Amino acid sequence: MFKKSSIRKICLAAFCLLILFILYLFPKKMDKSNNVIPETSYTMTNVKDTIFLLDKNDYVARVNLAIKGDTVEEKALLMISYLTVGSEDSNLIPNGFKPIIPTGTKVISSSLDDKNFKINFSKEILNVSEKDEVKMLESLVYSLTSIKGIKSLTILVDGKILNKLPHSNEYLENPLDRSYGINKKYDVENIKGTTKTTMYYLSKYDGNYYYVPVTKVSNDSKEKIEVIIKELTSSPVYETSLMSYLNSEAALQNYEVLDNEISIDFNNAILSDVTKNDILEEVTYAINLSIKDNYDVEHVSYTVDNKEIITFDLKSLE
Repeated sequence: MFKKSSIRKICLAAFCLLILFILYLFPKKMDKSNNVIPETSYTMTNVKDTIFLLDKNDYVARVNLAIKGDTVEEKALLMISYLTVGSEDSNLIPNGFKPIIPTGTKVISSSLDDKNFKINFSKEILNVSEKDEVKMLESLVYSLTSIKGIKSLTILVDGKILNKLPHSNEYLENPLDRSYGINKKYDVENIKGTTKTTMYYLSKYDGNYYYVPVTKVSNDSKEKIEVIIKELTSSPVYETSLMSYLNSEAALQNYEVLDNEISIDFNNAILSDVTKNDILEEVTYAINLSIKDNYDVEHVSYTVDNKEIITFDLKSLE
């Protein structure tokens, strides 16, 4: 009796060890709830959207977030919610950035027609401070026109087109598009013949880098690509928080603007490693973003002493 009982126990123990061994060799499928990024309010994909928020230096800065929305209008309305102080979505904004549309502002109605997004806001939007009224419009225009399918905005308040700023009474063109500029810096001698050129600089918060666009308003008649490279190769005079990684010795030797592409040729000072023909990502990204804001092209080709280095598809920029 004792012998049979012992044999059974030994067999049972051996069977359990065998099961454990099999489980060790072929582990059960991982529990997803413990091994993936926790679900947030982002319901689409991990694709990033671009939104423009105020940073710690009061620049309107370019930030990547994943914003849900199945249609252009849905995404635009959610983006407005992110930009509104005190909204539920504004709580998802990363540290170091803040929304700018005044608390309590509602969207009464909206419509999209021929890539123009018409937004009718409640009167609370006029509570924006005098120092922030221009930045609020810049944030709205640049954020919403970053959505594919929106090129311009028509802003209404209680059903009436907003044709001037509430404090300065500055006249506003309608519709508004990116020609309005962003973080504008003026270097003008004459109000006639002014041009606007937007360049992207790097800034940093808590160890993370992000891009800040600055629109230079001047009487400069040079081609915009020349202005872009000149500005990015010189130390920004606007504020020390803005940086450019483009070598000050890098020279634009030639360029060609075609229907759908711009080709830019540099000396080898643009290279981070001459032996590998590499250009820093921070350099190409800043130039590509600047070109995208100033030219209606889809590709940028980089050459050094007429030797092709790399070509970028601007549609893939995040």
